[in-house]
Amino acid sequence: MVYNNAGNFDVSQDGRMIVYASKETGQWQIYKAIVDGDRLSNICMLSDGVSRSEDPRLSWDGRKVVYKRNNNIVVCDLNGTIIQQITNTPDIENWAPCFAPDGRIAFTRGLNESSKIVIWDGSKEFEVASGWYPVFGEDGSLYFVNSPYSGKDDICCIPPNSTSLKVLPINAYGKSNAEPHWVLGTNNLLTFTSDRDGGYAGYIADLINNKVFKMVSDDLSSVLNPIAVIKNK
Repeated sequence: MVYNNAGNFDVSQDGRMIVYASKETGQWQIYKAIVDGDRLSNICMLSDGVSRSEDPRLSWDGRKVVYKRNNNIVVCDLNGTIIQQITNTPDIENWAPCFAPDGRIAFTRGLNESSKIVIWDGSKEFEVASGWYPVFGEDGSLYFVNSPYSGKDDICCIPPNSTSLKVLPINAYGKSNAEPHWVLGTNNLLTFTSDRDGGYAGYIADLINNKVFKMVSDDLSSVLNPIAVIKNK
């Protein structure tokens, strides 16, 4: 469906629209497209065509996109018009932003062991934990990656109205468990990437029953950086 070094995909709750980053022009830019069967239509660039732009994520109502532009986090509408720049730290990298159901935005500040999860509530920001790759669940739970015990990446959770960090039982001890992505339209499913079976592959976790299933493509090859959507019939 998408070529030219594309990645960072996110999909709307109805499965009809995606946003992604692509290097088609030689620089990473943000694109929006309509999903039309097994192809994309109405592809348009949302970013400025100049700044390095990555990590797009749709708002829960599908009306806004948050993404990394150079080292800062910005929000635009579906025409690409910048609504707000929420960070101003040109010498510190801010990346991997995401929306909460209530409109708050979480993102990662810094790299490697110094990475912090920061939440912007509409007027101010505050650090909530060490880690990276944040994503919100439908109940407002915050999921992200940290290395609290095993020295490898684990997916952790901070429940709503709490500051307590919980390491999820879906992790495989001593293995990398990363890149969580909530499955919209559910209250219990999370996709992620792990090397628990040797090589990196995509998995989907049932957080209520603590069950994990490996995702494969039609030709039985592994899926990397998976996203999923549940469509109502």
